[in-house]
Amino acid sequence: MKYLHVLMDADMTLIDFKAAQRNALIVTYKKYGFPVNEESIDFYDKLNDSLWKRLERKEITKPELIDCRFKIMCEHFGVKHPGDDTMEMFYQNELSKGHDLMPDAYEVCARLGRHFRLSLVTNGTAAVQHPRLQESTLLPFFQNVFVSEDIGYNKPSREFFQYVYEKLGCPDKSSMIIVGDSMSSDIKGGHDFGIDTCHIVPEMPEYGEIVPTYTIHSLKELYDVLY
Repeated sequence: MKYLHVLMDADMTLIDFKAAQRNALIVTYKKYGFPVNEESIDFYDKLNDSLWKRLERKEITKPELIDCRFKIMCEHFGVKHPGDDTMEMFYQNELSKGHDLMPDAYEVCARLGRHFRLSLVTNGTAAVQHPRLQESTLLPFFQNVFVSEDIGYNKPSREFFQYVYEKLGCPDKSSMIIVGDSMSSDIKGGHDFGIDTCHIVPEMPEYGEIVPTYTIHSLKELYDVLY
């Protein structure tokens, strides 16, 4: 087998973040008086995604992202902001409860864990990600868990990948591959660091300057890539 170290993204690769986010938003909206409908959920989803993209480009910091997203939500929907972080912390606590798996995630991780050194590599806050990962039932298959807030850097930064690389004992980069759904964090980060990449996406996209080493449409297709 070509690869030894398989780095796997968590959200929307192994764990259904969209479902967790939706459920957390509904509870938060009801508590604080936001309209509970598809428009308000979609607005937050697009806002949050744009803020994380800005974080990946180092245009804002993590504290700035956390501080501003519900302030923007309150201003847009005419909801009174509490003036502190209680709304954000309430939402994060609800989000930390979401750990539904993506299709075939358990089966695939169980099999790969017997033959490869698996590492979870995820962006996010530690208070949200660690409980979700713990409840997901996947951790026994992974030798390492790397959460961006714990490291101090986010994917796709070179610093994030360098930290992971050193913790793995500086292996030959040709023995490493990252699997993830995000072109801007997983694939770009792996590409820039010089390791192979595997993009998991429902439909074949049109790639630009960066093209992943492999493209798959379901987790089980990883078997063809790795074995």
